[in-house]
Amino acid sequence: MRRKAGRRINDPAAATTMQQRSTPRHARWATLLLALFCSTQALAHATTIGLVRIDLIGDRLTYILAVALPEIPNGSALLLTVAANGDRGAAETVAEQARRSVKIDLGGTPCKAGRVRIAGSGANDARGSVEIDFTCSGEHGRLTVTDDWGTFLGEHYQALANIRTASGERQVVFGEASRSESIDISRPVATGWLDFIKLGIEHILTGYDHLLFLLALLAGARGVLSVVKIVTAFTLTHSVTLTLAALGLVTIPGRIIEPLIAATIIWVALENLISAAPDRRRWMWSFGFGLVHGLGFAAALGEIELKGAALVRALIGFNAGVEIGQLVFVVIALPLLALLSRGRGATLTPRIASIAAAVMGTYWFIERVFAG
Repeated sequence: MRRKAGRRINDPAAATTMQQRSTPRHARWATLLLALFCSTQALAHATTIGLVRIDLIGDRLTYILAVALPEIPNGSALLLTVAANGDRGAAETVAEQARRSVKIDLGGTPCKAGRVRIAGSGANDARGSVEIDFTCSGEHGRLTVTDDWGTFLGEHYQALANIRTASGERQVVFGEASRSESIDISRPVATGWLDFIKLGIEHILTGYDHLLFLLALLAGARGVLSVVKIVTAFTLTHSVTLTLAALGLVTIPGRIIEPLIAATIIWVALENLISAAPDRRRWMWSFGFGLVHGLGFAAALGEIELKGAALVRALIGFNAGVEIGQLVFVVIALPLLALLSRGRGATLTPRIASIAAAVMGTYWFIERVFAG
């Protein structure tokens, strides 16, 4: 038996065969880890969500856009910051960009863009705002708004807008597929439920930090019951804090919340690597950290000043969209994890996924601390 075992170990052909068998799995994971590491910059700013408020009173229209500076291209963020601090050249550049990006038409006649104001949102949050005054030739007819900041805020820019007119309020989404919206201001506006559901789905599916947190949680899960407990705990708690923040009952600056979200990824990933039984308390971390992620979700609704029925629609629709998007991700991620966990991958897969999560979480944490 010993001689046979020795021949097997020293046999070059056998060793080559074993290496060929193990190489594809390790090569796939090495390629995946390298791709995840190299794509951190792209993932960190893949989608920019702007918050737009439009008020039409008589023939005067005001357009206000607010954006989170860490989410937009670095050059644009720097230009907005310098302009908000009083640099005349930068302010003129941003104003010209604003007039090219926003077009308003009322009753078939273009509204005339006037004064443009650039400002920051204060020391507690890294946000910038652009306000444009328009003068329209009439007060009735169809109001058409074109909101296309793609060249300045990134190709994946989208905006949630609250449009107020004499006939009521309407909430719409400007996205890559539709940069213009048109409403008849002489008629009561529609409810906008689908717009909020769509925004919630897009927000979670492009919120790579939230998805990576979920992936790290699921990588340490054992069995269907564990997955159900994790997802349910995360859903309940982020729904609570999203609602409280959107109602203005809880206010925590984004410069605090965003690094904390990255820290939750690091914590769960390290627990996967260090703890002998990470699944035992996994639903508890999902419950506690879900409170933090909910505050991150609320940033997409917090600055457009929704009230009454519009706020109820926003909360229900957006939250429903987040849950739909989250469910889609879980349904896709679980079979993939199961496939990669076959055989020797049962140990390797959770470790590789956790290392990738820890690396990217650390990158985001450092970036957000310094950006804030």
